[in-house]
Amino acid sequence: MSQAVQPRTPLRAALTAATAIVLLALLAPLGGGAAHAQRVKMATLSPEGSPWDTILKRMGERWSAETDGRVSLAIYPGGVAGDEPDIVRKMKIGQYNAAALSVAGLADIDEYFTVFEIPLFFDSYPEMRNVLEALTPTLSERLEDKGFQLLGWGYVGWVYFFTAKPVTALEDLQRLKIFTWAGDEAMVQWWRRNGFKPVALAATDIMTGLETGLIEAISVPPLYAMQTQYYKQAPYMADLGLAPMIGAILMTKRSFDRLSEADQKTVLAAAKEASDDVLEQIPKLDETAIKLMQSQGLEITSVRDSEHSRQWFEAASRFAHDMRGTIVPIPVFDEAVAARDAYRKRAASEGSP
Repeated sequence: MSQAVQPRTPLRAALTAATAIVLLALLAPLGGGAAHAQRVKMATLSPEGSPWDTILKRMGERWSAETDGRVSLAIYPGGVAGDEPDIVRKMKIGQYNAAALSVAGLADIDEYFTVFEIPLFFDSYPEMRNVLEALTPTLSERLEDKGFQLLGWGYVGWVYFFTAKPVTALEDLQRLKIFTWAGDEAMVQWWRRNGFKPVALAATDIMTGLETGLIEAISVPPLYAMQTQYYKQAPYMADLGLAPMIGAILMTKRSFDRLSEADQKTVLAAAKEASDDVLEQIPKLDETAIKLMQSQGLEITSVRDSEHSRQWFEAASRFAHDMRGTIVPIPVFDEAVAARDAYRKRAASEGSP
């Protein structure tokens, strides 16, 4: 219903002018980031004291030092801000300015990130990095369209199944209740259609789910399983790596745009260094984590070199085919396949393994 336009009395005009002056005074710091300090609140599921947490803190120290305190970082680790869908929602409403998210949270922002959930899509870590680099322009642009600034990529580790009972054949896994991310109904239905028993939970409820038997299998990287102690409730690890779990350091566009151009460059440079540190260190730490967990009772079950391996690879191929156009959008699926195959061809011609 339309409202009648009120006459512009001298008093109304004066109040309007005064309001405008106040608003300009309030908004001035937003555009003049060089002169005003900005405290960036970053949420993440990474446990406090973990390698990821350490690298992020080092990044924040560089932000503060190189901007003379104009940009500082406050990290909220270990899921204190909630699960990743909660973190994304709280970023959108301004409760947090930044986040370090896994692919699950990134897919909650944009469906193109589901391309990194395809099982057995990558053969090696260099292959994954090459495809990630090829997809970066597309993914960065899509994040910006959703109101997020990509600061740098992260890496959580190569994902393996950790289970409460030993798993060798695919049927062994189908008998177990498998953790899936709450809110991702498409993935829940995908698991169910393929004969599995998905149980949707928040990531912050995984330990409780394992302790109570609500879930019996989780797919996480070894280092994360060690940091969170999941392996004590799921003491078997199938030796077939499913997929590399990528991540990203993000800031909301509105927060990033408040920074001066010089401070933006500093923030991006430090985030790039943090990204390089993660991508370099975590693969090595994953190997160490497996050995440490084995010394504390973790058992590795042989899948890759067993008589059942073909069954797993054929199932993964079917899953990938089913995901194209249903879970993973066709354009990014095909772009990833093209980048991966081009890398494989190039590596073969150079004699790389």
